[in-house]
Amino acid sequence: MEKTNTPDQKTYTKLPQHQTLFANSPNSGEITIIDLIFFFWKGKYIIASCTVFAAILGVIYSLIATEIFSSSTTFFLKTKGSGGGGNLSQLASLAGISMGLNNNVDPSNYLDKIIQDKEFIAKLYEKKWFFKGDSLSLEQIYDIEPDTTVPNWEHVFFMEKIEIIRRNKLLSINKDVKTGILTMTSNAPDPQLAYDLNLFTINYISNYIRNSLKTQAKEKRIFIEERIKETKEELTKAENALAEFKERNLASIAPKVALEEGRLMRNVTLNQEIFIQFQKQYELTRIEELDDQALVQVVKSAEVPIKRSKPKRKMIVIITFILGLFSGVVLHLIINSIIIPLRKVNK
Repeated sequence: MEKTNTPDQKTYTKLPQHQTLFANSPNSGEITIIDLIFFFWKGKYIIASCTVFAAILGVIYSLIATEIFSSSTTFFLKTKGSGGGGNLSQLASLAGISMGLNNNVDPSNYLDKIIQDKEFIAKLYEKKWFFKGDSLSLEQIYDIEPDTTVPNWEHVFFMEKIEIIRRNKLLSINKDVKTGILTMTSNAPDPQLAYDLNLFTINYISNYIRNSLKTQAKEKRIFIEERIKETKEELTKAENALAEFKERNLASIAPKVALEEGRLMRNVTLNQEIFIQFQKQYELTRIEELDDQALVQVVKSAEVPIKRSKPKRKMIVIITFILGLFSGVVLHLIINSIIIPLRKVNK
């Protein structure tokens, strides 16, 4: 050890950095396990106090935290064949018509957006739910009250209710990319409410998809009806043009006459084929529009949960215990590496 004297400062003893924390180490050049044990043993009261305090906070939080129950339904969507739609698009392109129909959209890709939409969430608030032996609305269950002092409070209150459902993740849908299987999970402070929310949402999704497909089928049918009328008119014109040409050139054998007759016949054949295909597509679309089959195939139905999903009390206590222990160690290091050396310098 060496003593250092500076002007206008008190004389102090300067230790190597490793000896500031482990001054009692017999070997000044290395730190052993025994040194570490001795060092932390000196701070046992600080470490123990932080650990016990954090563990107590964890226990208190785990006991007062709101219990959440989860109910899940596993399902997949049955998709209808899109061959008819593809043929129709090719046929329309052949006729020089651009169709604004998209038959390749997978409904499972946007179901999570549907259940977060304000229109659906508004339906949740309109319904009465069985909750702890009573029939209550979600406003009463979550104790939501409007603030009538703010401007346009009705709209603000409505959006606040929407955000509460979204923020609390009352409902969520996850998709397995490999299998396409979807899992719809509902979270609520009551097991029966979690089950009822899940069942209501699955039924809503099923009806939504069915109605959407029916709407698309109706739009497609209307489109085809218009194309059938136009194609029929074109076919009639082509047939009349061919008939008139033949009447005018019954005895002619000129090459130009034969070429023109061939062109008119091809025009008639093309319009006939388009007309026949549109008729077929019309019948297929009518079937799609009237089809009322279930499109949501449930693999595992929702159940009334027996155990809560949150809070995980043991996990909370373990995590807070570890955090408290870590905090105690850090605090002991700070005291011995910064505070104590500063006091020695100021002496």
